[in-house]
Amino acid sequence: MHSPHLHGRPFRLVPYFFLLSLLLMAGATALMASALRHYSGEQLLKLEKSRAASLVQIFENSLWADFRPLLPLARDPRKLRRIAGQPRLREAVIRLMRGTDVIRVKMYALNGITLFSTDANQIGEDESDDEGFRSAAAGAPASELAHNNSIDAFERTLTDRDIISTYVPVHDPAGKIEGVLEIYLDATSFVVDSDRQLRWVTLAISALMAVLFLAQMLVVRLAGRIIDRQAAALSETNRELDQRVDERTRELADANAKLEGEIQERRRAEERLDHLAHHDPLTGLPNRLRFQQRLDAALAKPDLPPDSLALLFIDLDRFKDVNDTLGHHTGDLLLVSAAQRLARQMRAEDMLARLGGDEFICVLERLESKDRAAEVAAKLLSLFQQPFAIGGNDLHLSASIGISFASDGADVDALLRHADIAMYRAKSAGRNRFQFYTPQMSAEAEERVDLERRLRLALENDGIEVHFQAKVDAASGRLVGAEALARWNDPERGMIPPSRFIPAAEESGLIIPLGERVLEKCCGQLAQWRREGFALPSLAVNLSVKQLERDDFLPRIAALLERWELPPEQLELEITESVIMQADDAAAALSALRRLGIRLAIDDFGTGYSSLAYLAKLPVQVLKIDRSFVLGIGRGGDAIVSTILSLAASLGLEAVAEGVEEPAQADWLRQAGCGTIQGYLYGKPLAPGCFAEEWRDRSPAAP
Repeated sequence: MHSPHLHGRPFRLVPYFFLLSLLLMAGATALMASALRHYSGEQLLKLEKSRAASLVQIFENSLWADFRPLLPLARDPRKLRRIAGQPRLREAVIRLMRGTDVIRVKMYALNGITLFSTDANQIGEDESDDEGFRSAAAGAPASELAHNNSIDAFERTLTDRDIISTYVPVHDPAGKIEGVLEIYLDATSFVVDSDRQLRWVTLAISALMAVLFLAQMLVVRLAGRIIDRQAAALSETNRELDQRVDERTRELADANAKLEGEIQERRRAEERLDHLAHHDPLTGLPNRLRFQQRLDAALAKPDLPPDSLALLFIDLDRFKDVNDTLGHHTGDLLLVSAAQRLARQMRAEDMLARLGGDEFICVLERLESKDRAAEVAAKLLSLFQQPFAIGGNDLHLSASIGISFASDGADVDALLRHADIAMYRAKSAGRNRFQFYTPQMSAEAEERVDLERRLRLALENDGIEVHFQAKVDAASGRLVGAEALARWNDPERGMIPPSRFIPAAEESGLIIPLGERVLEKCCGQLAQWRREGFALPSLAVNLSVKQLERDDFLPRIAALLERWELPPEQLELEITESVIMQADDAAAALSALRRLGIRLAIDDFGTGYSSLAYLAKLPVQVLKIDRSFVLGIGRGGDAIVSTILSLAASLGLEAVAEGVEEPAQADWLRQAGCGTIQGYLYGKPLAPGCFAEEWRDRSPAAP
């Protein structure tokens, strides 16, 4: 049966047979020509081998005695070039080969070192990996025909030449192979004559094939006419059958088309679902599930070198600030742009995936060493040096990267957890850097988790105490105030210093309940002392940035003062420079506290990077000189403290020096005009009862 567009047309045998015959005859002609060329080349190489062997014999008889002393110099290239490069050796070879087709001669030691060459630049080269040399060194001469566009001969440069290079062993009188001689012969004339003869032979064969083709064509045309008559008879018989088959075929085709359309639509739907299941809808990157599958497969490879697979956990620094200030739409655009910039740096065998939020993960395979992972991490960090153009804004962003290797964990969860730990170590070290995972980090992370758990229990069970350190008048030594300091005595670990649990509270968010607990205890203690007749002029309490940023902080402070019936000026809140610079709209929050009547102090002044012009606008009353500067008094740091005291005086602020431990420091501060001193010289932080007993007689009377 015929398809519709060929219906009624008989099969044309003759054109197909002619085309096939023509192709077969052309192929046979080309094959015979190729065989003749190959045979001619083989005969040429065989002839030249014989000629080269004769030339080598002449060389052995005439000049080998002059070249044999070069054999021991094969291991001393410098000396070999100096001796073998002598003009007399080259001239002797040229005289011997003059009148022959030889254009270059090279001599090798059995270790492959070039002992001599008419091209002195080649002396000392190592040709031990040349197949022709190895064959001749084993006793079998070898030749090769090659076409050179340009080659240096004895006395000139030859162009467009067919050169035969022949390697022939050189024997000593006992018949033992001492070296290998390579002779370059100019075979251009022979090759040209051979090509000319081959063309004539090819033309003769082609003519013979053409005659055969014409004779065959006549026979086939006659047979074709007979076949055409028979095909016409069969065509009429098949026409009705073709029509019925065509109708049925169309019906089946329509049904198949509908079925195929349904199948394709279902397949596309499955592909879309599979893509959505394994890719992040925002960035188009593989998601956590696809990443886990890829890493599982990589870790399952047998004999995986421990440092050949690395995991890079990438977290964008302070990305939340972008969402908070410019909105989530801009944040999404920034995520897409960052993902595209990172993806362009990935190798084909690596994977970049988005875990969620501003976290990306990169799987690096087939690494040569850990240093390669560090190079990739540094390159990825450098991508963030250029700003991102988003919505007409140039947004600057950095990233922190944690790196773990296959040797750091046996499964996906372990490697991901360790890379995450290393990333947080990079953030804590200042951000915009990468950090390798070490087992010590896990121990420290477990320690932080345990510390956070114990701190939660301490807050729930009222395990946080408040101790008080006196602030005294520099001139009279009388008590003018105190600073409240949180203390934690864990039932199992004993006293845990604030330098350990305060950062943990800041990181975990427990600083909010901790700060509230300290403020609660301080206000209650002030009220109790007032009832007992112990009048503490003011009590300073440290304030964190997270407390200051809370919308309900001011109402909470006001409620505490009202509950404990305390005058606002008796409470002093200490804010470090870093808190002021980090808090959103710090000046407005501090002004609201000041309007409430609360005293405000800048703590650890001089250790931050705040603007003096900005500080001058803040409604603060006290400037506390950091302990690190006080320790420099008498040790070259006097000028810094004097400058801070002058600044406080010019701004109308009360200066308080903390960390005073030596009488000399107190004397210097008193003479420099510092009004208030705090430090171990006057007493360590004490529990409420001990503090009241120690200072009751040196404080003003209660009202």
